[in-house]
Amino acid sequence: GGKGSRQKVHKHVTIRRTMIPGSQPGPGSKIGIGISFGVTAKGEVFITGMAPNGPAKASGQIRRGDQLISVDGQDVKGWDVNDIVKLIVGDPGSSVVIDVFGLGTEDSSVSKDSPRTAPPAGLAGARAD
Repeated sequence: GGKGSRQKVHKHVTIRRTMIPGSQPGPGSKIGIGISFGVTAKGEVFITGMAPNGPAKASGQIRRGDQLISVDGQDVKGWDVNDIVKLIVGDPGSSVVIDVFGLGTEDSSVSKDSPRTAPPAGLAGARAD
């Protein structure tokens, strides 16, 4: 019996490598998708942060704390951080496919706190003045 724990899901995300505004990579340089990550003692890779205006954050699919499973189909478990970076970076405008495991995106299910919902029936006109 789960006590309302949010379900973790596998997300298959394609992200286009785009220049982050304000960054000035040199000609012919490779660019990434604006994520930072760390590797645990077990070799599992977790996303530790995202550039505020980077492509990963803009995708809306990736969250801090998600586990990075693979990059372009290449399983990265046990890899060195620098080797993973080499997989993620590429030519500007090209795409990278990453698989992550983590909490689903907010908009994938109707949130109970959505401001657009009408007030529940029965509250209207219930004031006793």
